[in-house]
Amino acid sequence: MVISVRAKTQSETDAGKVKPITQTGLLPGEMPDLRIQLSEALQSSLELNTLLSVYLENVSTAVKLDGIYYSNEDQGVDASIAKQSTHSCGYRLITSEDRLGEIVFKRSKKFTEKELGILESLLSPLICPLRNSLKYTTAVKAAYMDPLTGADNISTLPSTLEREIDLSKRHNQALSVLLIDINHIHMTGDKVLSALARRIMQLCRTTDAVFRYEDDQFLVILHNTNKEGTQVIARRILRSFQKEGLEIPGQLPDQEPLQVSLSLGFSVLTGTDSSTSLLERAAKALGKAKACGGNAIRF
Repeated sequence: MVISVRAKTQSETDAGKVKPITQTGLLPGEMPDLRIQLSEALQSSLELNTLLSVYLENVSTAVKLDGIYYSNEDQGVDASIAKQSTHSCGYRLITSEDRLGEIVFKRSKKFTEKELGILESLLSPLICPLRNSLKYTTAVKAAYMDPLTGADNISTLPSTLEREIDLSKRHNQALSVLLIDINHIHMTGDKVLSALARRIMQLCRTTDAVFRYEDDQFLVILHNTNKEGTQVIARRILRSFQKEGLEIPGQLPDQEPLQVSLSLGFSVLTGTDSSTSLLERAAKALGKAKACGGNAIRF
C-alpha cells in the first residue's frame, strides 16, 4: 500500500511537505495492539461521520488531537470533526486501487516527528473501512435522493438530524437548521422546483444537507455552523436570487430570469435542544420572515 503524505507540522501558513511512504507490515515504533483495536472499532459503522469519530477517539489515545478533517473531491465529500487549531498534518490516501481523498489531523500544539510516525502507522487500518464507507455513502445518496430536485429525501431527515445533533453535542460543535420558503412564485412546475433546489445546493457547502421539506420549502442542516456563519450562508442565498433571478431549463433565449422572493428562518442548536425543538424554532423564525413580506432572514 502506498500513501502519499503531505505534512504541515508548523502553522497553517508553513509550506507543505510531500513524501511517499510504503507500508508493508509493522513499522518501527508501531503499537500492534492499538492497530488491532482500531481495526476492530472501525467495523462498527459505515456512516462516514461516525467512522471518523471512532477513528479520532482511538487515535487520540496515542497522539493527542483536537479533531480531524476529511475530504474527497472526486466524490464531493467533506467531513469535519474538529476545532479551529493552529497546527495540522495532512495525508493524501492513495492506494494501488484508488484515491481515497485526504485526511488532516488538527491540534493546537506542534506535532513531533515521533507523533507523525505514529499517525502514519495508524493510517492503514482506516483504508478499507473508509473505502467501504464511501461506497455506502454513494449508495445511500442514490437511494434517498428526491427524484425531482436532487435534494435529500425528507424520509431521511429524522435520522440525519438526530445524528448531527448527537455529533455536535459530543464534540462541542455548533449546528444550525435553515428553512427556506419560496414566496409569491408566479410560475410553478417540476422545472422550477428542480432549478430552485439546484441553485440552493450550489450556494451551500458540501458538508451541508439540503432537503426538500415541503412543496415550496427547503431545509438545510448546516454542520459545524454558528449563528454568524448561518447568517452568511442565508444572505448568500437571498442575494443570489435577488440579483440573478432564476433561469429555468428550456426557457426561450429572450425570456427574463424568473423573479423569486424568499423567506428564510433559522435556529442554532443549544445544549437542551431536541430535533423537534430545533425545527420548531426554525419554523417560528421563518414565520417572522414571511410576515415581513418576503426577502427577509429571521432568527
